[in-house]
Amino acid sequence: MSLVDRAFVRLAEGLVHYRHAGDGGVPLYMAHSGPGSSHGLAPLIAAFGETRRVVAPDMLGNGDSDPPARPDTDIAYYADCAVRVMDALQTEHVDFYGTHTGAMIGMELSLRHPERIRKLVLDGVMALDAAGREEMLANYAPEMAPDEHGGYLLWAHQFCRDMIVYYPYFKRDAEHWTGNGAPSNELLHQLTLDTLKALTTYHCAYRAAFSYDVPVELPQVRHPTLLTCQSWDPLKDSLPGAAALLPSAEAVLHPPGATPEQIAARVCAFLDGPG
Repeated sequence: MSLVDRAFVRLAEGLVHYRHAGDGGVPLYMAHSGPGSSHGLAPLIAAFGETRRVVAPDMLGNGDSDPPARPDTDIAYYADCAVRVMDALQTEHVDFYGTHTGAMIGMELSLRHPERIRKLVLDGVMALDAAGREEMLANYAPEMAPDEHGGYLLWAHQFCRDMIVYYPYFKRDAEHWTGNGAPSNELLHQLTLDTLKALTTYHCAYRAAFSYDVPVELPQVRHPTLLTCQSWDPLKDSLPGAAALLPSAEAVLHPPGATPEQIAARVCAFLDGPG
């Protein structure tokens, strides 16, 4: 496992924090899910860093990156931000690995800036219809701010816990139980910290994601694509539907207990293969 380092680049909006590892080969740009940061990708960054250069920024408004330019961002904005990060790092083109919201950024980057992408890995694709997107927009990511009673602290803790136990987290019943137990204390602590760091802006990327019409956009992707999901991920049930939207893509559900090294090996077989 390679060492994971941390650094910043500056965009017009401010500082973008990123984790990086490895050297050589076609660089791999990794985009995390909400409401966390690139910290959640650290084991995979280290595993991929064994064979290639890896760069994994915190999205603007998440983790240790500064807020986005405006609250009403869309996925196109985050795709353009990725290009500006690549420019700041003097990186002409990359392979792209995005998970959840990051996967949508990868789709849009493929469509808006095809010359900057070689291959795509889209992990945990959320393909909602219009009614599903409206439901998520109305319920999933409320705007939050510090309050004198500290209620926001309890909210962040419960929000991070419930989104692992239920999907969507605001439907707390047996039908929407993910099958996962409660997260470990350490994982819940880290997710809560990431959410609190971005308390007033975490919702921006979420709302951009829930406004993105994956069933329309995904079939337009023309880059070689690997669709993946992990066995514990609530979005694993969306994998067959995503594969039907993009029949040219490979689709892989990682087996239960797959380690970061095993996941990286499977993904690298795709990245380093023909196409």
